[in-house]
Amino acid sequence: MTKAELRKEIRTRISEFSGEELKVQSDLLCKKILNSNLYRDCTTLLAYMPLADEADITPVIQKALSHAKKVFFPRILPGTNQMEFYRYDSTTEITQGSFGISEPPASSERSFSNFLQKMSINEYSPKAHSSNYVDIAPHENPTEHILILVPGRAFTKDGKRLGRGKGFYDLYLSQMPQIFDIKKSGVCLPCQLLSELPTTPDDIIMDTIFV
Repeated sequence: MTKAELRKEIRTRISEFSGEELKVQSDLLCKKILNSNLYRDCTTLLAYMPLADEADITPVIQKALSHAKKVFFPRILPGTNQMEFYRYDSTTEITQGSFGISEPPASSERSFSNFLQKMSINEYSPKAHSSNYVDIAPHENPTEHILILVPGRAFTKDGKRLGRGKGFYDLYLSQMPQIFDIKKSGVCLPCQLLSELPTTPDDIIMDTIFV
C-alpha cells in the first residue's frame, strides 16, 4: 500500500472506535508511558495536544507538570512546513492554530530552541556563544534528559513512522542537535502499529514506540 492508502486505512480504523473505546485505549497507553523509565528519567517533555483521532496523552502532560518536568508543545509556522516547540504550564493560554491543532503562543524566550541554546552555553560549553550546536562538544553526564512524544498515523516496532504527510516532525527532528540526551518515542494506538511501512531517506526513525 502507498503512504496515502495507509493513512486512509488508519483513519478508517480509528473512526470505528467509540469515544469510550478511544479513551480506554488512550488511558492504557498513558499508563505505559508514565510507568516507563524514559518518562521517569526525563526532565523535559516535548508533547502534543491531541487531535480527535489521536491517542489522548493529556494525563501524561498533567502528570509531567505535577512532577515539575518542563513541558513544551509544538506550534506550526503558518504557510510553512516548519514548527517550533514552546514552553507550556498551567497559566499558558492555548489557542487553535493550523489544521485545528491547539497551540501555545509564540515567544522566543519560551521556545525550545532558546532553551537548548541556554543549556548549551551554561552547561555544555561556557565559552560557546554561537547558535551553531555542531561546535559544542557532547557532555558525558548531562543534567537534562529530554523525551519527545511523537504522534503519527502509523508506526512499526522498529521505529518507522508514517506522519500525516506534511513533514513537520521529520524536518524538525532532522535539525535537532545530537549532543543532548534526547529520546524520540512514537505514540500510537494498537491499530496504528503495523508490521512494515514504506519509508524514504528523509523519514526519521524513532528510538522507541509506546503502544
